[in-house]
Amino acid sequence: MSSLLAWPAAGTDDAQMLRLLLDHVSDCLVAVDGAGLIVLINRSYCALLGGGEEEFLGKHITEVIGSQTRLHLVAQGDKPMSPFPLEVRGHKLLARQVPVLKDGRPVGAIGVALFSSPSALRRAYQRFESAVAVPAPMAAWRTKFDLSDIVGDDPALEECRSRLRSAANTDFPVLIDGETGTGKELAAHALHAASSRSGGPFVAVNCASIPAELIDSELFGYEGGAFTGAASAGKVGKIELASGGTLFLDEIGDMPLRLQGSLLRVLQTGEIVRVGGTRPIPVDFRLACATHRTLEDRLAAGDFRSDLFYRIAVLRVRMPALRERDDFTMLLGALLGRIRETSGAPDRELTGQQLHRLKSHRWPGNVRELESVLTRYLVMGEIEISVIPGVGPVGEQAPTGNLKALTDRQRAQMAEEAFTGAGGDVDDAARRLGISRSQFYRIRSKGRRTDPD
Repeated sequence: MSSLLAWPAAGTDDAQMLRLLLDHVSDCLVAVDGAGLIVLINRSYCALLGGGEEEFLGKHITEVIGSQTRLHLVAQGDKPMSPFPLEVRGHKLLARQVPVLKDGRPVGAIGVALFSSPSALRRAYQRFESAVAVPAPMAAWRTKFDLSDIVGDDPALEECRSRLRSAANTDFPVLIDGETGTGKELAAHALHAASSRSGGPFVAVNCASIPAELIDSELFGYEGGAFTGAASAGKVGKIELASGGTLFLDEIGDMPLRLQGSLLRVLQTGEIVRVGGTRPIPVDFRLACATHRTLEDRLAAGDFRSDLFYRIAVLRVRMPALRERDDFTMLLGALLGRIRETSGAPDRELTGQQLHRLKSHRWPGNVRELESVLTRYLVMGEIEISVIPGVGPVGEQAPTGNLKALTDRQRAQMAEEAFTGAGGDVDDAARRLGISRSQFYRIRSKGRRTDPD
């Protein structure tokens, strides 16, 4: 859509002529891309809305005009309804919608709203006198990375890139597994950038960071007045915003069970219903999910729906842990170069002792932890590695065998390693050790009491 509605270069005669043409038309003109985001709006519409162009570009059309508009639906392939009655800021309008097609497929839409009377237009312009419309680029929901940003030549990492390339050629859901800090969101960005949906939005949602009482409205949006405190114009949800592009659900293993059923219905029907609404809204997105948990364990524990699991795990990509990779030195150089380039930090050369210390660390936080340590090194000149209980250098492996045959301190060390490997999930850590949750707490507590430090 951006190519079809590309604005001429600033300062050129074409740009000035197009701006004059749009701003001297009394009708309200607005254009959206396939995701429903505003890419063009003229002076008349800005006057009606009471703001400058920069306030509206890049926003979803329903956020600006309200949930009654159908322009974003026409941009996704719905049949235009013209003339379409519309009320905006107290003005009754008649709207016409024109789909923008590329190779026979809808990639956007243009809306034209006619004022009911000349006096209504004059009143709108009076409210607009103090506003200055400045063209602004649309920069909402765009991907930041591609496959070239997944740095490393380890065979396991190359396998990840290969699987991402293959998956990008389809529209099937992709599940990205891996420990915390291995680059799962980076992989999701790369998947989107390599796909046919790269021109659409990339919308990321962390399922573990949204309070349970807000996650419905965050994902599905809501109609005006749906609940106390709701915006009168309603709100577009993340799923709807992702239409035409990719929806990335990070930490899908933490999604509440009740919401898993709602997500499954969206995947089955291709429609959402906003909170407080009754009208199905068609959506078209590619789903990518990530988790540091073992979803098979969540299934066995009854915390994850099997029917949703089979839907989202059609294609799987596992990001290797840093300690499993054999390209540490190459990655080290790449990260140091990237940090220096983006931060302006001074150039430093690692000593042999510092390099040995970095190579011998287990890196439970993976690439994210390594990047943090290297950033501190470039700024401070010292290698400072945070000590995590139970996690030592690669050569210091935890004792193996039956837990009962170990000392309290050894059992506590195994518990801490399981806890770290489970990403701080006590239930998951206990399952890894084959013990109950209460036993896990007792082992950790005894270990602390017997620790001479």
